[in-house]
Amino acid sequence: MKFKRIISFLTSAVMFSVCSFTVSAEENKICLYKGEASAPAWTCPVTIPVTDRSIYSEENTIAISCETETAPYFVLTSNSGGKEWAQVLPDDFDENYYYYSYTAMTESFGTDFALLDYISVMASDSPVTVYEIDMLIGKQENDIPTDTVTHDSRVVGYLPDWDYKSYGEVDFSALTHLNIAFCNPDEQGNISCYIPDYEMTNIVNKAHSNDVKVFAALGGGGGCDGYLPLIDTPEEMTAFNDKIMEYCKKHNLDGIDLDIELGSSHKIWNYYADWVDSLRVLCDENGYEMSTATAGWVAVNVSSETFNKFDFLNVMGYDNDGDEISHADMEFAESSIKYFNIQKKVPKDKLVLGVPFYGRGYTADGKLDWNSYVPFKELIELDKDNYNSDFYNGIAYNGAATMREKCAMAKEYGGIMIWELSQDAKGEYSLLSLIKEELTSKLIGDVNADGIFDVADVVMLQKYILQSADLTDYKSAEVTGDNTVDIVDIVVLKKQLISA
Repeated sequence: MKFKRIISFLTSAVMFSVCSFTVSAEENKICLYKGEASAPAWTCPVTIPVTDRSIYSEENTIAISCETETAPYFVLTSNSGGKEWAQVLPDDFDENYYYYSYTAMTESFGTDFALLDYISVMASDSPVTVYEIDMLIGKQENDIPTDTVTHDSRVVGYLPDWDYKSYGEVDFSALTHLNIAFCNPDEQGNISCYIPDYEMTNIVNKAHSNDVKVFAALGGGGGCDGYLPLIDTPEEMTAFNDKIMEYCKKHNLDGIDLDIELGSSHKIWNYYADWVDSLRVLCDENGYEMSTATAGWVAVNVSSETFNKFDFLNVMGYDNDGDEISHADMEFAESSIKYFNIQKKVPKDKLVLGVPFYGRGYTADGKLDWNSYVPFKELIELDKDNYNSDFYNGIAYNGAATMREKCAMAKEYGGIMIWELSQDAKGEYSLLSLIKEELTSKLIGDVNADGIFDVADVVMLQKYILQSADLTDYKSAEVTGDNTVDIVDIVVLKKQLISA
């Protein structure tokens, strides 16, 4: 584990000079370090002895000013009975600082800062130059700057070419993007998939009639082995890129999705950035969008600059083999998408959270069983109660409640990605229907769902409260945020009508 390297660095690190421990009245901060300490990846440029432990309190926040491509770790170390070391990732960043909250520190180190002996900054997967470390006094965690998302959420669904006929049962009105998985090259770079041309035309036409964009998804787990020989020289890359564009034009597609899933030591990463650069130029010239499916284990090879060349990232928040209970729980979803936002500096509105429409089991010793794979529709066939659960007979998956939580989180980012559509259940047990309900923009006050808010909506709401009518859209009627539709909602809607 590369994080264990920190121990040797901590014991041998040079102690850099620190600022005087005084609070600036003007900036309301304590300067802990000021200088210019540089280090390559996975080393500690700054290690400071802790002299005043009282400043580590829930009212305060650590802020680190540095130059780096990937967010550094803030490290807390104890030689007096506490944790030997604890690493903390930032909660957020702006153009001046990375911010590390009290909550983040206590989750890793614990609340007993009397045991804290040293603090350090550790480079992540890129070099870092640290200019300043400050304790911001009285800076509440909810005051930390965050970027906001103002656009409608994306709903990206992958359609497998080995089960493409399932498109006939997909509610395309729930999607914004459809990714054909997978479209891969032969040895000459000619792109194809298992979907016949006439069926591809039907799929694309159906998607476009519902304002859904269709992408060719390139690569996939087990489908990436033939790419390196096609991009390892400028001449081969140019020829291959032209064939990708030809494939998109042939099928009237709207873009491409790069899903390159190869190990960190694979030589393809030596050419990946240039490949993305060249594809970006071609996509812009042809009016195509470009996305990528990625995960933390892949991202270590890709720079922030390269990631930001994509229109959006589909973050694979599943298949976590580091957990002995669930491969796709909320904690993993949050940490996955936060990694790309904070450490890779990808704006929130470009980050699409990937969710599984399947479950996986575990071996007797608590390891993820890669040979187990159960589509959500089969779990529903086994027991309808599985819709509201996340576990069944040793299989971990995402049921309705967790999917709603993930939709709520996705609203703060760029939307939801689904792997994959053929695994969904039908009717009232459909997870895609749930996602559509949760992420589709609704006109508040449009109780009768006719697309406008007027007196007819107030009348209908009155009838509902008097139990003489049913509601067409409960969410549009609940306008006060208390999760109850009652007389207060009528009062609010009447005021809105009067002021309109």
